[in-house]
Amino acid sequence: MSLSFLSPKPKYIFTKITKIWIFYIFLSLFIVFGFLFVLKYQIFLSSARVQDYKQKQANYQDEIMKFQNYKNRILAEVDLLKDRETHNLMVRDAIGNLFNIIPDQITIDYIEVGNKTLIIKGSTPSKEVFKFLLQDPLKAIFGKSTVSFFALTSGWFNFVSKSESNTSIIDIPKGANQ
Repeated sequence: MSLSFLSPKPKYIFTKITKIWIFYIFLSLFIVFGFLFVLKYQIFLSSARVQDYKQKQANYQDEIMKFQNYKNRILAEVDLLKDRETHNLMVRDAIGNLFNIIPDQITIDYIEVGNKTLIIKGSTPSKEVFKFLLQDPLKAIFGKSTVSFFALTSGWFNFVSKSESNTSIIDIPKGANQ
């Protein structure tokens, strides 16, 4: 018994279009949560890289400090060497000047240069030659000069001259005591 000219069709709870919309809603939620997962993973990797870079930065800062300290030590040593070179040049010039005032008649056997003293040992043909040619210039330079003579069998004299100054003959460089 049929009252309709059409045959009955089955009825569903969800129509075909609703099923399509539900599929697209779940697909879009899956894509959004997928992007969220990818973003969380990228944030995790980025924070791990940041920690790694911070560690490397700390290591590089330590290395920089070591190299800076090394550089400062090298520069201090260079300054010390320059001071010592200047000191050596001053000593060389002072000794050269000392040799220039020694006359040819006097023979020098020993010279000792101290901070404020100069000791010279040698031989001279006479006391007067020593006094006029060497002791007077030494007195002019040092202020105080004493000499002791010892007669030799040849008629010459051995002498020991000690000259003292109130000030330092040659300045010692600032780092020489280290």
